[in-house]
Amino acid sequence: MLISRSKRKFFLITFFCSVLLIAGLFSWVHSTVKAVEGTPWLHVEGIDIKDPNGHKVVLRGISLPDLALNDYRDGQGKSATELIEMLTDRENGWYPTVIRLPVYPIWEHGYNNNPTRYDRRYIRPAVEKCVEKNIYCIIDWHYVDDPRDVDRETRAFWSDIAAKYKDYPNIMFEVFNENKTDMSWAEWKSITQPWVDLIRTYAPQNIILVGAPHYSQHLFDTPDNPIEGENIVYVAHVYPGLKEHHWDRWMFNSADKIPIFVTEWGFRKGSSKTTSGTISTYGRAIKSKLEEHQLSWTCWVADYSWKPEMFDSDWNLLVGENYMGGFVKDYLAEKRV
Repeated sequence: MLISRSKRKFFLITFFCSVLLIAGLFSWVHSTVKAVEGTPWLHVEGIDIKDPNGHKVVLRGISLPDLALNDYRDGQGKSATELIEMLTDRENGWYPTVIRLPVYPIWEHGYNNNPTRYDRRYIRPAVEKCVEKNIYCIIDWHYVDDPRDVDRETRAFWSDIAAKYKDYPNIMFEVFNENKTDMSWAEWKSITQPWVDLIRTYAPQNIILVGAPHYSQHLFDTPDNPIEGENIVYVAHVYPGLKEHHWDRWMFNSADKIPIFVTEWGFRKGSSKTTSGTISTYGRAIKSKLEEHQLSWTCWVADYSWKPEMFDSDWNLLVGENYMGGFVKDYLAEKRV
């Protein structure tokens, strides 16, 4: 039976579209399967993060700077994917199990200026690189602000991002980097609980990381009024500027009551009032606390100009008493799995 030219054309177009669709589905499934192989879904039981077999998991790693930072520098630095490649190079002695991916809302290349472009150009490649490297990652909505002023932007971000990355078992969502106000925990909960609920409408399984008032430092009231829902972990940020006698009262005394993930800590002598410290005055003490409570962490920051920096401008690791670069690398190597 003869087939008309128009029918043959229709058949060919349909055939090739089907091939492309199947290829796309295979690529998506393959990406997800790769993530599952090395980074299965995690969940929270009591104060612990656990794997599917019920074993406690302690993640240790590094925070990148803003994912778009290399474009601010006109390509003179390293892209997020290049940094991930460098920081996961086991042949060069790097052993993180998690990478934090900060998404800056503002600035010329910030997410709010063009969400679709930011996701396509920065978030997606960084996430896929973490999948390739079999490593967990944190998508961090990196506002340092009064959360009451940016509620609309935060809801828009998580409506977009949670829906897109809900099927990645290696991804955790950090709801809001730092609430800079000293509001009560109850008021903070009234603001952040709807954000958590929003994320959960899209992403039922991913661990959600929730900070605290006063730059993610005031966790002392959290155990008596926790965020509602499952797979919630609370965030603490600890720098040398916060005197050590505050550490337990503000944060670590709660570590036997709620799960805590320290997503920022770091030091460099003379870097700033907040982050100036040394291995002797800060590094050993924070490491001791992290290990005492077996807390997951990401240090801040894998860069050469954002403080406290781990590298010089030629991307040489800063080592010695006054720098965190070598200290962090050695810490990760000591705890490698």
